[in-house]
Amino acid sequence: MEIPLNLCLGELIGRPNRFIFEGIADGKVQRWHCPATGKIGLIEKFRGIPCLFTPTANNGKRTTQGTVEAISLNSGTDWIGINQNRINGWIEYLLRKNAFPEMVDTEGCFVRHEVKIDDSRIDLVVENGGKCTFLELKTPIHDLLLLPGDRFSRPSSSTFFDRGLRHFQTLARLSQAGHRAIVALCFIYDAVPFSSPERNKWNAKIVDIIGEANALGVENWQFNLKISPSALGVVSYKKLEPAILA
Repeated sequence: MEIPLNLCLGELIGRPNRFIFEGIADGKVQRWHCPATGKIGLIEKFRGIPCLFTPTANNGKRTTQGTVEAISLNSGTDWIGINQNRINGWIEYLLRKNAFPEMVDTEGCFVRHEVKIDDSRIDLVVENGGKCTFLELKTPIHDLLLLPGDRFSRPSSSTFFDRGLRHFQTLARLSQAGHRAIVALCFIYDAVPFSSPERNKWNAKIVDIIGEANALGVENWQFNLKISPSALGVVSYKKLEPAILA
């Protein structure tokens, strides 16, 4: 199952600020939107890194010539998707095509997005009669799980904590009400299996709340997707052991 794409190849020469990449495509220097406004892995300098980008129509309203969708750390052999804004639409499309039957069989079901529950917005819901499967997606870019033993570091924003805590608490209530509730880590590359961090002073609060949510039936899954200039597809998806997604 693949989603057709039509991405252009370029090469980064810098990141002047967190919103902008500068690069070269077709022999010309261009400015592209950076959709991951925080830190991207351990990368400090972007010069010489190949990228895939979606070109912007030249209508005079945009100051950039496109949006970077992926980068490569091995000269274009493998691509790492960095556009967190697109993951919800991609997963929704794949759910409608029943691409994850071992997680949830969507044949004959209704898929909705951005469902408001209490004070949270859950990314996706699959409705099957009176029962629902609620799915919240997380696409980490701050850390890249490329090698065995790689783990998430301290999140860079308290907003991440606050929003994440609300989601887990809402999903726990939905699970108690008889629905399925899932948090899926989505990697737009073939990430190594996620392993839970040890509880420490930085993550103690979210560790405890996620542990409680897991005990109440909230499931944890990992999606590994693959992006190329022509398509996005599913590499693998698996259920994780009840664990901490800090």
